[in-house]
Amino acid sequence: MKRISKPRAGRLKKRVDTGQGDLFAQGQGTPVSADPPPVPAAETPPPRPIGDWPTGHLLDALNLHLHAEPPAHPSLIATIDELAKRREPEAARHLITTCRRFAAFDQQQPAPEVVAALDALARIGPPSAAVPLIDLIRRGLFGPASTAAALDCFGALRCRPAADLIRPNLEHPHPRVRQSACGLAAALDRRDDASLLAPLLNDPDRGVAKAARLALGELGHAPAREPLEELLDRATPIDIPRVARALVAVADDDTPVKLARAADRCDEEGRCAIVAALGAMEQPGAVTQLIRLSRDTRPAVRLAVIEALSNHEDKRIPAALGTLSHDADPAVRDAAEAALRSFDASPDW
Repeated sequence: MKRISKPRAGRLKKRVDTGQGDLFAQGQGTPVSADPPPVPAAETPPPRPIGDWPTGHLLDALNLHLHAEPPAHPSLIATIDELAKRREPEAARHLITTCRRFAAFDQQQPAPEVVAALDALARIGPPSAAVPLIDLIRRGLFGPASTAAALDCFGALRCRPAADLIRPNLEHPHPRVRQSACGLAAALDRRDDASLLAPLLNDPDRGVAKAARLALGELGHAPAREPLEELLDRATPIDIPRVARALVAVADDDTPVKLARAADRCDEEGRCAIVAALGAMEQPGAVTQLIRLSRDTRPAVRLAVIEALSNHEDKRIPAALGTLSHDADPAVRDAAEAALRSFDASPDW
């Protein structure tokens, strides 16, 4: 009898083509999706740098922030800062509107928009532009940071109608406001208010005491000289120029020597500020220290010395200028020669 063989186990059967295709042809057992592949989203171009915006467009953006739907870019503060850099006068009225708009919020929580607007107004001006803010300060609508910024703005613009804000804000509970009130008194040359500032020399806040010393020095309040000279001894190089300026009106015979010593630990800018202060002083010792500083290693300082010497009358000055007329730096030589010609032409020589 003929033996019939059985199919071996695991033997694949012949595939029958049904015309449907192989649904598992791609991937490891993963069905082919019937959906088309996703189209990548178009990249959003980065916003144009605000420095490239025309001024007119920036003014439009500022107006939209205040009166309509605010644009996503640029922000209100960025717009204000850029217009301040350009000192655009058309922005002044919008800055006042910004202060008024955010004043109520500023009482509850500091509004950086107000500080930005006040800082910008201080750079743009004019003084009359800041007058509407005086009433906001009187009514106490600003928080401490904005009040201080407003007083700084009045000082920077020499806004004299703001003078009556000095007295109440010298007594403000926040030290930052008291500092700015001192600065405003100095900026407006309120010598009659020196007696109001004097108690702040001993203010418990060091920043206020420092501001009072500087302001009283600029106002010519003689008792401020010793506190200022103490401040000069420990002042950082960045503070020395302002201390030097404040000492001019209250200097005595020893002040020029102390300033010249401070110059040894200053950078070029600080040494030039000290030279300018010595040029503005009437003490004879100022000329001695200027001649000493005429040997400074930096041409900018030697140029400042030539200008400062022209403010004095002293028989030693022509010889000092003659030495500088042979300076290695051509700009110094030219300035010294011009100063010598001015001395020769003066009827006092």
